[in-house]
Formats: sequence, C-alpha cells, structure tokens
Amino acid sequence: MGPVPASVEVGGLQEKAVTVSSPVPDHLWSYFERSWRRDPAAVALHVDGRSWTYDELAVRALAVSRAVWAQGGPGPFVGLHAQRSIGAYAGLLGILHAGRAYVPLNPQLPMDRRATIAVLADLDLVVTDKAHEHEARALAARTGKTCAVALAGESAGPFTDHAAGDAAYMLFTSGSTGVPKGVPIRHANVVAYVEHLLERFAPGPDDRFSQTFELTFDLSVHDLFLCWAAGAALYVLPQDQLMAPARFIRDHGITQWFSVPSAAVLMDRMRLLKPGAFPSLRVSAFCGEPLPADLAVKWAAAAPNGRVENLYGPTEATIAITGHVLDAAAPKARLGILSIGRPFPTARIRVVAADGSDADEGELWLGGPQLGLGYWKDDVRTAVAFVTHGTERFYRTGDLVQRDGDGDLFFISRMDDQVKVRGHRIELQEVNQVLKEVSGASFAYALAHPVRDGIAQGIEAFLPMTVRNNGGSILEACAARLPDYMVPSRLHFTDDIPYTSSGKADLRALRARLDGPASPTDR
Repeated sequence: MGPVPASVEVGGLQEKAVTVSSPVPDHLWSYFERSWRRDPAAVALHVDGRSWTYDELAVRALAVSRAVWAQGGPGPFVGLHAQRSIGAYAGLLGILHAGRAYVPLNPQLPMDRRATIAVLADLDLVVTDKAHEHEARALAARTGKTCAVALAGESAGPFTDHAAGDAAYMLFTSGSTGVPKGVPIRHANVVAYVEHLLERFAPGPDDRFSQTFELTFDLSVHDLFLCWAAGAALYVLPQDQLMAPARFIRDHGITQWFSVPSAAVLMDRMRLLKPGAFPSLRVSAFCGEPLPADLAVKWAAAAPNGRVENLYGPTEATIAITGHVLDAAAPKARLGILSIGRPFPTARIRVVAADGSDADEGELWLGGPQLGLGYWKDDVRTAVAFVTHGTERFYRTGDLVQRDGDGDLFFISRMDDQVKVRGHRIELQEVNQVLKEVSGASFAYALAHPVRDGIAQGIEAFLPMTVRNNGGSILEACAARLPDYMVPSRLHFTDDIPYTSSGKADLRALRARLDGPASPTDR
C-alpha cells in the first residue's frame, strides 16, 4: 500500500497534504525515524519503571500503523484512548506513521466529554492500550456510529510503508458555547516549532526530557518531538509524582525540564526548591501560565547548571511562539510576573490597540508558519479569531500585552472571561452553561479563584438561592461532564447579583465577595 495524502477541512478552509517519502523532517514521524535509524539501541522512552529503546518503540508503533491501515476509515483523525503507557506513545507514533492525525482522549475525562469529542472529530477508529480497552469499547459504542477499536502496545513484525497526512493532531479546548472546540495542527506547524527549539535548546542524544503533560495538552508535543528529534530519552513522570517531582528529577538525572509554573509553585510550597537541588538540569522551561519572577529565580538557584526560560503561546499557534531567558540577577518583570519575551525568528506579531492601530499596549496577534488553519468545522469562530491584515494571516489571542522599548512583551490580562487553571485554558461561559443545565438555575457566574501571583488555583461559582439545597448533586453532575480542573471547588448561593450600568453582571464586584469572609450559603 503506497503513501496516501490526507486533507483536512477546518472552518471552511481545505489544505491538501504533502506526501513524505524521504527522511527530511517535514513530518513528525521523520524526526523519530531519523533517530531510530541512527541508534536503534538508544533509550527512547522510560515509562512505568521500564526503558524502551528506539527499536522496541518503533516495532510497537509500526504494529499500530498496520492496525490503523487495516481497520481505519477515510477520515483524517484517529482517537488515542490511553494515558502514560507504552501503548499511549506507541499508539501516537503509529497513528502518525499511518498518515493519520491523533486526537487524544484522556481516560480520566468524563465519559460524556470523551464521547462528545469523538463525535465532533468524526472518529472512525480509536487506538487504546490493554488497561483502557474496556472503556474504549464502551466509548466507541457510545458515539452512536461505527467506530472500531485497535489495541496498541503489542509486538509485531516491521511494517515499513507509511503515509504522511497534513494534520498531525487535533486538540479540543474549552468552548464559550458550552461545546469544546477542535484545533487541528499540521505537521508543518510543529516542524517550525521544533526546528527553532532544536537551535534554541541544543538538545542531544545524552539528554533526558521530562514528560509532565497529558497528551490532551499541546505542551506534551514539545517533550515528545524535541526529544525524539535529538535522539534523546523521554522520561514520563508517574501520576503519583507529578505534584512533587523533585526526587524523580534527581533519581533519573533529568536534563530538560518542561512544566506549567503551577508545578514549581507546589514544589516551592513543599520547600523542595533548595539551592543546588537539581544539578543535572541544563534547560528548565515553563509555559501555560504567568511565571512569577521570584519563583523563576528560586528555580534558577535550584538548577544552577542550566538556564530558565519562560515560553508563551496558545494552542492555535502551536505550543509556544515567544520566549524569554531569565537573568536571575536582574529578572525582567512587570508587577512581579516575568516577561514572555520576544517572538521566535519565524513568527510574526502585532500589538493592536482598540482602534486597530499598532501600539505598545493592546491585543497580541500572532502569525507565521506555526499558525494553525482555524477551528474544526466552525466557520464562524474561525472567521472571528483568524483574521487577515494586509497579506498576512493572524490569530487574535485575546491577551492584553505591553511591549517595552527593547521589544520584550509582558502579559497584562485577558480581554474576555477566559482563564487558565493548572495551565488548562477554560472558557468560563462553558462552565456557566453546564452549571445552568445541570441545576436548572436562571443564572450562573463562574470565576477563577483564588488567584495567587497571577496563577488561578481553581474555580468558584455563584448560583441563585432556589438551587441551594442541590449543591452536592450539582457538583456531581458537573464532574460527570467536565474535566476536574473545570469543576467548581465551591458554590455560592445568592439572589443579590450586582450589575453594571450596561445591565451585565458585575464580575469585579462578585470577585471582591470571594475575597471576603465565607457566607453560610456557600457550599
């Protein structure tokens, strides 16, 4: 069976794939294959207490590729229903090798949400591992259409034929309408990112990369393909060590660390960021949330033999697109938050004032080869967020930033009600919609709270007194539909909602109430 190009339709746009028939890294499989051919006996992956060589991982990936060819349908996307296992990583590589794009379905997400994503992505095949096979088959049946299940992680003979699709993966982010929205990212987008980071971080075969992210988080792609492009080893943190990974870093000699700042915050609270604690680290990168400058300085002291970088970027612009190297002696910060730096060399940015003119303070627009096509099958949202200026196409981030005289950018705030909790992007309107649907309430107002050093710790919500007696069941119903980081940690019941002069709920006044003493109507 010869290579077959795939195409992806996104927001009314269609772009045909380019077939890859050489080791030139214009397809993510090519990065892995290049390192596999160079040193098949090198360690590629360490997971569940065992190391897997490039050759061992390739054999399993090619077995998945064969299953995808045999069982998959014509669509571009294949579901990946696995988590932190050899099956998950072999499954991801096998899907790519087969010329398809992967859609991660975290088994820890509520079944309703996984089924919604599977239907939205038009999945005709789900790859899973032994641990989650039963759930994957239940999920396939739940979608209400033909959806086959293939088991990853089993050994098989080499299968050398492969095709390269245009899309590499599609992730679903929180949607303001109450339905998650799909963001497809092409191989070319990721390659533009990886090529710059290979130069920026200079990884080599002796490096050991951390993997702290779930595959549903686009920052995981940094770990995977920067590591495998360099012929290095990926070390997957066990679930029970994610909250306190200091010992894992030391025991395994991790050299390239990547996480959200929240992970460092927790380690600092546990007094694990002692000077010289992580001598093996030569690159420590953070992304996904504002990075407090004092926390970055503490991390730099704990990792004295390396550099600390603050990266920034939304899913729509592929992982990260600006970066700032910490100067621990003189950290460049605004209101205690470290600069997000300057755009990568191939990126294009605009800082746009309210009147549409270029300015030093305004909304950040992003362009360049890392920019995705738009939202999956959603012309309206694509047209709003992806705009053309002159001859260039940009993504409107909704982030308010300030640029100083050196060209360094500083994040100020969101221009809407989108927030981040533990690095995950959340549209509070989606939380509001689910709260109203499960409770029957006439209103629901979710807010990020508490917020410390610019980092949201969780979500709390206001509901009317009429549903006060159902507080526990409301949260249970939310947990059945939303990821845990989107479920409110506390509900507040009141009929006294403050309003602005325009008739909208005064969210600033409600937030002030959260900072005050607890009320007996809180649950």
